[in-house]
Amino acid sequence: MDMISYSFLQEEVEQLTRYLEKFVKNVGVDNCVLCDEGGRLITYAPAIDGLRPISYRSAVISAAINGALEYLEDFVDKGRTMYVSGKTRSVYMIKTQTSFIVFIAFSNKVPVGSVKVFGEKLVSEIEPILEKARSRQQSTPVINFEDLAI
Repeated sequence: MDMISYSFLQEEVEQLTRYLEKFVKNVGVDNCVLCDEGGRLITYAPAIDGLRPISYRSAVISAAINGALEYLEDFVDKGRTMYVSGKTRSVYMIKTQTSFIVFIAFSNKVPVGSVKVFGEKLVSEIEPILEKARSRQQSTPVINFEDLAI
């Protein structure tokens, strides 16, 4: 089991949410989720209660995909992003330098180039906050049941 090796202040989570909200609004994506490598949801945008369940599922799926990709990196070059295109919707994942994951779901009407460019810009904006959270490690990890439930 992974251990929680970070701690966010409430104002940092609110600031991260604002960055994600701005990204969603400006790029026109459907949903943007920030989670850790263990699948724990940190925040999401748009911050609508109806998107909370899909955001939790996206966080868990992102962590699982990230784990599979780390295993596959023994066979292919290391990468920080993954893009999957469906018939009408696509997803784009970015792993930050601090090992958090940004998961972006969007309509295929949104240019993937815009998602890539502005997704990288988003990561560069939130990375200082993520670094602070990583440096403020919890002394005694607390794992809630909802963190483990799928």
